[in-house]
Amino acid sequence: MRAIGKLLYLVLGLVLFAGVTASINADTGNVVLAAAVVGGYLNPDVQMFRVNLGTKVAYEVWWRSKLSKFISMIDVVKYKATGEYSSMKGSLPPAAGIVHAVQDFTAKGGVDYEMPVLRPLTGQGVIGTHPLTNHGEKRKWFTQKLKINMRRHALEVRDNEMTEQMLDPKITAKLLERGSNDLQDWFSRLLPFEMFFGLMKGYSENITDSAFGRGVSAKSHPNSYVQGYGKVNFTTPFTFDAAFETAKATALATLTDTSSKHFKAQSIKNMVALARDHRIRPIVVKGFEVFLIFVTGKHMRQLRSDPEWYQAHLHAAPKSDTNQIFTGISEGYIFEGAYIIVDDTIPAARVSGDSDTAVFGIAYNSALGTVNYGVSAYMDNPRDRSPRKCALLMGAGAVLAANVKGFKLTTEITDHDQHIEDGGRMIYGFQRADIIDDDNVLGNGANLFYDNTSSLEYWTWTPDVITI
Repeated sequence: MRAIGKLLYLVLGLVLFAGVTASINADTGNVVLAAAVVGGYLNPDVQMFRVNLGTKVAYEVWWRSKLSKFISMIDVVKYKATGEYSSMKGSLPPAAGIVHAVQDFTAKGGVDYEMPVLRPLTGQGVIGTHPLTNHGEKRKWFTQKLKINMRRHALEVRDNEMTEQMLDPKITAKLLERGSNDLQDWFSRLLPFEMFFGLMKGYSENITDSAFGRGVSAKSHPNSYVQGYGKVNFTTPFTFDAAFETAKATALATLTDTSSKHFKAQSIKNMVALARDHRIRPIVVKGFEVFLIFVTGKHMRQLRSDPEWYQAHLHAAPKSDTNQIFTGISEGYIFEGAYIIVDDTIPAARVSGDSDTAVFGIAYNSALGTVNYGVSAYMDNPRDRSPRKCALLMGAGAVLAANVKGFKLTTEITDHDQHIEDGGRMIYGFQRADIIDDDNVLGNGANLFYDNTSSLEYWTWTPDVITI
């Protein structure tokens, strides 16, 4: 109610201010005040101050990703509490969480971190009186390397002092307030996207950026399945290379708008079965070991149209107004060994030939890679409209994360105290938890992929545009 009251007060103030300005102009005949040259970026020619438009003033903030509930890097009371869906709310230790965070950098410095992964003993041992001497099994270990980089963003608080002169002081206080809350909000919405990119492209965007990143290329998920096609396999064993990206694009290109390629109850069953094949570690929700599956709202729309899903809820769900068929609330409960969460900010994919913007939202761009994941302006367009959509299954430790020094707010004042910008800085990294055989422990070659036992992708044709 307090926020609504402030908004109404702002709107009323803008309307009154516009009326007073019009009255003064009518009495004096002086129209100099309305010239844009007098003010800064806030002046009477700005749409916000035009007569009869004041009542339409409003503000909006894009919804935050549900995945943000697993991120506690920005601990600001203003935002929703983390861990709503996380097993960490229960009795499990932190290792059971979806995100494994590293924060040793503040003490040791550096921009790379190696996390050793010990492989269990796999030998057969000896039986009976067979000598054990010289039959000891050698210890084997792999590494998961985590990279970090900086990301910054700034808000222009004021372009010059005449901007403030154009406004009533009460309005100035609201529209020209300092940018700490805005920048904290921006980073809280950015990090879940980076987390998704870490899963789908191997690294967060601040690591793969071609100009200012860390000099590494994106690498598609090794556990990637396309409905009606199957698993995308490595053409060169254990290597993330151009051939693997081409194989991924070829598989995604087989998706078409046919019922067999849509997301269904069987898709969830497949994902859970595949998770067990990959030895993905479940988490505990409501006392049950389950796998987290993130889907978009359009996935859920297809699922609700599936007869198998409908019949399951018709017979098993409560015969009341809390039944999911009736309420339409189709997340936050267990189905077929999975705990489903709906998140419309999951990046979709585009491959060569995806040029119809009415279907794909934006056209494929080869400069963004063999497979395009998401849109470039995702902060302004958080919902990806491409129908090549991905359901993500995550187990414990699916994402490696590093947060260095936390969020830092900076201020820059130039032009003799006229121009003011507030900036925000974070040094972080998100990375998929692939296990790499750096030291050729298995004998297949150094620096080759060994396994991923924490997540998988499941791709379907799930249109964003509804045909009526």
